[in-house]
Amino acid sequence: MHPFPVQTESLVVPPVSIHQRAVAAYDGMTRGVGRPDWIRLREREDVLVDAKHVDERIQSGEHPPLAGATVATAETGEHVSRLVQAGAIVLGYVDAAGADRLAQDPMLGALDAVWTPGWPQRCGTHVVFRPTAGLVPGRSGSQVIARDVAIAQRTAAALAGPGSAGAGARTWPEGVRFGAGEHPRIAVPDLDRAEHPAFAATVDTLRATGASVSAIDLPASLRRWTRRGARPLDGVDAVVTPMSGLEPTAATLVGTLDVAATAVADRGVAELAVLTAAFDDQIALDVVAQLTGVAADEPFPDTGVELVVFGAYLRGQPLNDRLISIGARFAGVAETAPHYRMVVLPGRPAQPGVVRTAAGGGSLVGERWIVSEAGLGRFLAGLAEPMALGGIDLAEGRTATGLLCDPVAASAGRDITDYRCWRAYLRQLSTRTVRRPTANGPIRRPGCG
Repeated sequence: MHPFPVQTESLVVPPVSIHQRAVAAYDGMTRGVGRPDWIRLREREDVLVDAKHVDERIQSGEHPPLAGATVATAETGEHVSRLVQAGAIVLGYVDAAGADRLAQDPMLGALDAVWTPGWPQRCGTHVVFRPTAGLVPGRSGSQVIARDVAIAQRTAAALAGPGSAGAGARTWPEGVRFGAGEHPRIAVPDLDRAEHPAFAATVDTLRATGASVSAIDLPASLRRWTRRGARPLDGVDAVVTPMSGLEPTAATLVGTLDVAATAVADRGVAELAVLTAAFDDQIALDVVAQLTGVAADEPFPDTGVELVVFGAYLRGQPLNDRLISIGARFAGVAETAPHYRMVVLPGRPAQPGVVRTAAGGGSLVGERWIVSEAGLGRFLAGLAEPMALGGIDLAEGRTATGLLCDPVAASAGRDITDYRCWRAYLRQLSTRTVRRPTANGPIRRPGCG
């Protein structure tokens, strides 16, 4: 016999509304000994009215990128309107004296993100992201301090774009890179592991994730990068260095060089900065995402075009470096509509040809990559016959640009459509026992991973 009635249905907890989140954040900034002196809060009623409006936008079917994020900014005017348009709740305005005090104040935890000038000496439990100078209008030398790299990226994306004044504005280059591949080239200062064990552990982590890590003389490199006509960080995708305790400091590097930068405490211990060349912002964000396990859904910027590839262009295959060289970014698996054939083409490296067919086809598995329009042009210029780019119908019902083969050339190849993807075919080939389709149909997608 139970002393209490048994509940047979699970309790349904309603989602927390944006209005409720705003109330909690605002009260978190004012309870206790009082509000911090680095923020000037807006009137509570105005904040809650804005939050209610975001709730209404969501209920009407909108999906603002910063929906319900509680933020503060050192800028007014355009910055506030852009944050509000992105769905953020602006709680107030921060002291423009700089980021150093903010990053170490526990009260900062009541906010999701803050836009503020001045590179901090420490980042604490937060992520710092300074976009390439000129992408965000307003005071130069500013950055986002956020609870994670995803919210930092979305905040910067909401603020980016030419301002009304236009002075000092910069736009993304046509060939902007969206990634550095699975093996980014990362330079680190040549430090004694015994004297810097936490940073050494981070370097080990980077190597374990596939990065190609090399040690450099940081002072000498800075002198070389600051020479007239020199390109900062030339020859590497990123520089990772301790936030403090080393000369030149991360603040010196960020303040001297034309770079994008992030900062994070790896495993809450090693506070480090990640620097990339100007406009390689996404690569800096990717390094932090690799260390923290948190990443935004879309790249920064989100202006790329989609490219579907097969065969030798897949990750880990011989021609994948042609995608990496144009700054392409892996975006997931792609599955075609069920009217394509895959054949093995002659030549080296071995690769398949994909063609559309009216009968006898199947649904093929490839990869989606994001690339700049200029990068796509370079990729097309480097394609050798019989390969070409064309529209590929996807299983989800839309069409994307993809890698196709000339039908005449494909007619001479051996059909491997039943394997559905190139990797499944290669695995079977390597075992010397090529598996054939069974009575239950073709080989299924799990073999294509």
